[in-house]
Amino acid sequence: MTRQLRIEPDGVAVDIADHATILQAARRGGVALPYECGWGSCGACKVTIVDGQVDLMFPGAPAVNPRDARRNRILACQSRAISDITIARGPGEWSAPVPRCVEREAILSDVEDLAPEIRQFSFETSEPIAFRPGQYAILHLGDSLRRCYSMCNLPGGRLLQFIAKRYDGGRGSNTLAALAPGARLTIEAPFGACTLRRQPGRKVFVAGGTGVAPILAMLREAAAARLDFEAPVDILYGARAPTDLAAGDMLAAAVARIPHARYLPVVEIAPPGWPHASGFVTDAITSTIAAPAAAEFYVAGPPVMVNAVKSLLRSADVPITQLHYDSFG
Repeated sequence: MTRQLRIEPDGVAVDIADHATILQAARRGGVALPYECGWGSCGACKVTIVDGQVDLMFPGAPAVNPRDARRNRILACQSRAISDITIARGPGEWSAPVPRCVEREAILSDVEDLAPEIRQFSFETSEPIAFRPGQYAILHLGDSLRRCYSMCNLPGGRLLQFIAKRYDGGRGSNTLAALAPGARLTIEAPFGACTLRRQPGRKVFVAGGTGVAPILAMLREAAAARLDFEAPVDILYGARAPTDLAAGDMLAAAVARIPHARYLPVVEIAPPGWPHASGFVTDAITSTIAAPAAAEFYVAGPPVMVNAVKSLLRSADVPITQLHYDSFG
C-alpha cells in the first residue's frame, strides 16, 4: 500500500510505501531531510507532524523524549506512516535536492577474518549504489532488524564492503556474523555526511575499532585521486591491543600513497617492545597533534570514543566546522 508524504511549506509530495520510514521516503524522493545516525540516536532527523499518524518502530531510541510527543515531533528515521501524512520544516532546515537513497538486493560473496571477532564482509548488489567514501549503509538483517555499517571500499561498481565486529549478546552483529557466502539481504544506501573535503590544509583522521571503515574509504579516495593536501596528514587508529588493529595493513597501504601523511597506531594495552603510542586516542591527539585548532578532523568509532574526542577538540577551541564525525555503536 502506498501513502503520500507532504512536506510544508514547500508543497512537495512524495509516495511512501508501507515498509518505508519518513526519512527513507523523503530522501528517495530527492528531498534533503536532515539526518546523521539513521537509527534514532542523534535526533537530527526530527520533524513536526502537521497532519496524519505514524508508527514508531523503535520506542526506546535514545533520541525519543516525552516533550517531543507533546509537540508532535517525531524521528523521521524511526517512523512509518499509517495514513497520508504532512510534516513541516523550519526556515532553512532543508530544501536542496540530494541524490536519492536506494534499496538493492545483495548477495554475500566473501567473508574475511581480519582480527578476533572482526571480519570484512563483501556484498555484490543487484545494481550499483552510488555513494561517497565515508558514507554508510543500512543492512536489513531480518524482520525489524536493521543495522548501520560504513563502506570501506571505493564506489564505482556493485561491490560494497563492510568491517564489522561480533559482540556477545549483540543481535545485529551476531546475525551478520552468522551469514555465509551466498546469503541474500537488502542494503539501503547511502547515508551519512562524514565525507572527505578535498581542499588543501592540515588534516587529522581518528579511527577507533571498526570505525576504521569510513576512515579507510576516505584515505583510499585521497590515494586514488592523488590528492596533495599541501600540509601534514595524521592518521590515528586506536584499538584495545595490537591484534585488534583489524585494518592496519590496509590503512598503512593507503597512507603510503598520500603526500605528507603518517600512520599512528595506538593501543590501550601495549605489549613489551610496542614501538608506537599507547593509551587512548585522545592521549595520542594531545601528545602528537600540535595546534589542533588549525586542523580539520575526521572521526569515526564507538560513541564513547567519538564523544571523548569531540570533548577534547572543543576544549582545544577546534571550530565545529572543522570536525566531521560518525558515531553509531
